[in-house]
Amino acid sequence: MKYSLDQLNATYQPLTPLMRLQRFYQDFGKEKVLVTSSFGTSSVYLLSLISTVNKSQKIHFINTRFLFKETLEYKNHLARLLELEVVDVEPNPLDHDFTQRNATWNTDPDFCCMINKVEPLNKIKPQYNVWVTGLLAFQNSHRKSMKLFEFNGMLKFNPIIDVSEQEVERYIRTHNLPRHPLLAQGYGSVGCVHCTVKGAGRSGRWAGKSKTECGLHLPPFSKSNVKLSA
Repeated sequence: MKYSLDQLNATYQPLTPLMRLQRFYQDFGKEKVLVTSSFGTSSVYLLSLISTVNKSQKIHFINTRFLFKETLEYKNHLARLLELEVVDVEPNPLDHDFTQRNATWNTDPDFCCMINKVEPLNKIKPQYNVWVTGLLAFQNSHRKSMKLFEFNGMLKFNPIIDVSEQEVERYIRTHNLPRHPLLAQGYGSVGCVHCTVKGAGRSGRWAGKSKTECGLHLPPFSKSNVKLSA
């Protein structure tokens, strides 16, 4: 398919999220599509839409091995409920062990995310033509500037980027979808155990640090060529 970002954004902008996904699979096909999900507090919205439109779509879940057990249980629950095929994407064991032994989430959280999230996903990206995300503009200032279609090393499709928090909540209630179990305990957003505390929205992610993103949705990480040592 030949396209320009401007044409894609103009075509898809008037559509509802469900219609966008339906049109997306018509335009791009069902092969070579990468869908990722954190199975976080708002993830069920996009996952429900995708399960409605394309049951055969695999969902890639980046398991940093530092996640809450509640997140893993929630992932398994949604996979059964929505009939999703979930593929775990995990860091290199030796690299992960380095970050664990050196507690890099304290000294260099960007580097920790790069090892346990960014690089594992980067290894599989070349297998796909387009990456579908569940990003929402209301989540932080960086995401407010994102569009439906972007190019950042590969074509990205953010089908729910402009959906409001109220619309997400209304959809989840209307469809009686289960919520992440930590939401009721005061966690507005859930990531790795070491870097997540209770708080509204994403205020509990990397609390007290200037960091607001793990790096998956930022330009290529500058430390990607750093060699690890014991």
